[in-house]
Amino acid sequence: MAQVPSKRRLVIEDFKSQISWIDKLIQPVNEYMESTTAALNKALTIRDNFAGDIQTVELDGNWPVKLAWRLSSRPVAVIVGNTVKSSGASFTMSSAVQVQWSFNQSGQLQIDDVVGITPTSSVKYKVTLVILTG
Repeated sequence: MAQVPSKRRLVIEDFKSQISWIDKLIQPVNEYMESTTAALNKALTIRDNFAGDIQTVELDGNWPVKLAWRLSSRPVAVIVGNTVKSSGASFTMSSAVQVQWSFNQSGQLQIDDVVGITPTSSVKYKVTLVILTG
């Protein structure tokens, strides 16, 4: 990716012959440049800057698990970002955790099953999902 330009603000003094009116233009331009520069300097987030979402769901072995979907475009990928036992007890994963998912007719993201852990009513897991749209 290209480097972010170092000039981030316009100053009134650079526009001496336009000083009477330029301030009204410079203020919103500076706000835009500063917020864009801040975002491009490693401050982009999935929720705010990409078509996607991050949701945490508790799995207890009852399928399917239906999640509300607020975005206008459909999900294309659901990636497991983190897995912890709901009780807080530590555990060692023996394989990668993945979800089997679908997007149902009601416009909900539906988790149909999970691979890599076995949630039950007595051993529940919280799974953080990174959901991308296309």
